[in-house]
This record gives sequence, structure tokens and C-alpha cells, in this order.
Amino acid sequence: MKIEKSYITHLEENMTNENDADKFDSMPFIALIHNISKNRLRYSIKNPNQLDMIHEGRYLITINKRSGLSQDDLADTFTQSKGTIAKALRKLEDKGYVERIIDENNRRKYILKTTKEGKELAILLENDLKEWEKNVGIDELDERTKDQLKNIARKSEDILKDSD
Repeated sequence: MKIEKSYITHLEENMTNENDADKFDSMPFIALIHNISKNRLRYSIKNPNQLDMIHEGRYLITINKRSGLSQDDLADTFTQSKGTIAKALRKLEDKGYVERIIDENNRRKYILKTTKEGKELAILLENDLKEWEKNVGIDELDERTKDQLKNIARKSEDILKDSD
């Protein structure tokens, strides 16, 4: 891949040492988003509640919020492989947090449902997430900004779908 000389010049002109600016000032926007996501996971690992539920917790919260959700829907939502989702769901099932119910209209499809314990845990995990978002200032974003970020996420998925 050939990189334009003007782009390299632009990068060199905007490079600063750590005394002039922090690393986030020169970080591309997408890297900022990645950094936030990665730090949320690192925070969960360093400050676990009584449960070890980093990735499975995201799935549990989503299952609890969206009735009628299937395994395929969950895989699409998180852009994860069906195998990854199946493995996580097995863990959630084994712990008694989720049930898989065969869809009456399609016997090959499973509908996901939280158990009583799963609902309680999902609420705890969601409150933990909201607390983290408050601590880092995400809750201070206005609705317009949140909507713009959602639209960017939708467009980024659409671009991938169009290129298939």
C-alpha cells in the first residue's frame, strides 16, 4: 500500500513529544473508541464484582433487555461467531442465568430467555456498567452525540455488508 507523502508530512508535523501533549491528542478517533472499550474490559478484570462475567455479562444484559432474541441475533448484535456465542451461552446456562427455548415456528432456532437469577444478575451488571460510564463521563454525552455514534456504528456495519 502506497502512502501519500503529504499524509506522512502531515503526521510528522502533528507529532508531539509527551511533554507537549498526552497520547490522546494525536490518537485517531477510532483508536480512542477502541481504547475506551479496551479500558472497560481491563477495568472489569481489575475490579470484578463477585462474578467473573466480562463478555458473558454483555450478552446477559442484552438477552435480558430484548425478548425473543435468538442465538443468531446475539451473534449479529455483537459481530461474534456463532461458535463464540454458543460457548458463552453454555456457560450462562450452566450457571443457571439463561434458558434456550426451541422456537415453535422454527425448531432449529433457539430463543434466549433470562432466568430469575439471570435477570437479577443482568440488573447488577448493568448498574455496574452505568457506574463506570458515569465515572468516565459517558453519561454526560448529549443525545445527539450518542445518536451520531450509533449511526457511525450502523454505517460501519453496512459498509462490511455491502462488500460481501
